[in-house]
Amino acid sequence: MIGVLGINHKTASQDVRQLFSFARGEIIYFSELVRRKTEISEIVVLSTCHRTELYYYDNTFNRKIAKVLTGLLHDFKKVSGNHEEHFYKYSGVAAVKHLFRVTSGMDSVVIGEDQIVKQVKDAYMFCTEAVLTEAVLMRLFQKCFETSKRVRTETTLQQGPTSLSKVAVDLCCRVFDDLSDRTVLFIGSGETGRLALHYMFKLGVTKTYVSNRTYDNALALARDYGATALDFNKFRDILPECDIVIVATGAQEHFISKSDVEKAQDERDHSRQLYIDLSVPRNIETSISAIKNIQLHGVDDMQRIFDEVSVKRTSGIEHATSIINEMAEEYMHWYDCLSLSPIIKTITKNMQKVRDKEMNAYKKTEDIQNFQVIDEYTNRITQKYIRMLIRNLRNASKDKPSAHSMNIVNKLFKFE
Repeated sequence: MIGVLGINHKTASQDVRQLFSFARGEIIYFSELVRRKTEISEIVVLSTCHRTELYYYDNTFNRKIAKVLTGLLHDFKKVSGNHEEHFYKYSGVAAVKHLFRVTSGMDSVVIGEDQIVKQVKDAYMFCTEAVLTEAVLMRLFQKCFETSKRVRTETTLQQGPTSLSKVAVDLCCRVFDDLSDRTVLFIGSGETGRLALHYMFKLGVTKTYVSNRTYDNALALARDYGATALDFNKFRDILPECDIVIVATGAQEHFISKSDVEKAQDERDHSRQLYIDLSVPRNIETSISAIKNIQLHGVDDMQRIFDEVSVKRTSGIEHATSIINEMAEEYMHWYDCLSLSPIIKTITKNMQKVRDKEMNAYKKTEDIQNFQVIDEYTNRITQKYIRMLIRNLRNASKDKPSAHSMNIVNKLFKFE
């Protein structure tokens, strides 16, 4: 059974979501725990600022597996209390369609945003390289990328800003009339920070700083856009210079405090500053919003802008949904055939075996010419019955038969 267990911006606040976010180094340990404790053989963990999702393949029909996974997730992340009400659970074709919607940007805060595609690809590649996926999830994720490409090229979902980074830069334009003479600090050199810097560069912003825990990464990004790289331990020194501070890292704690901002404000004569925290968990203390002339926007705080953008894209949703339904049906046909493959092989092999046995006996009593005619005729009949049985089996399997019923069918066609 294919399934997904997830929590996202629709079901939980940022404060709840960040309890279940994964650092890259945790994914393998958690996946190995899942494999030890369950019958799950394949898993992909997707963790972004808006969602944590576990895509899995369980080769049994354990309908309680999602509940077991929720418990393992709580234990692994050491989360006290029960947050199960914030999680959604899908299986079968519903899980497939959910992944296709996610990768196509239809389940994002900004409908049609394209950053999610790279995030899904990175998560899939990481888990595949860690030997956490096999045929079922490999095929599923390849199909989701194909679906995403079709949605983006055949619909209108990409009109307007299509990434969190672009929306953040648009917000900067709303706060400051002219960005060209503003000083901007970017903390974090990942894809989100890189995109934000790229958009700022295109708007003519020339005075920019880049800081990252790994200085070489900050230096590489700064070189691409003519920015100044800063050692992570020294970014506070230039806070007074900066009109805009954009933070997008994978750090699990606050590293910009209220006292840091108050000190910077004293040095810049309390002139306006904009802080944008695109990190989950938050990297900036929310208490800074109480400081005069300070604006702080987090991931959830930008929902209003996202909603405005989403309205422009709703015209493409119906078309995108039809594409997703079509591609999901194609995948499920492959998946059903894969799961039925052992039974189909048994039917084909054993019916052919019965025919061959009877024909070998008949061959001894007939001349070669008559035998060839009858051999060809019986082969056609046998193949016709095989096709009929396989077709009926596939039609029956659409009702999601249990493992027990599949075992009965398998035994039925063993003719020993």
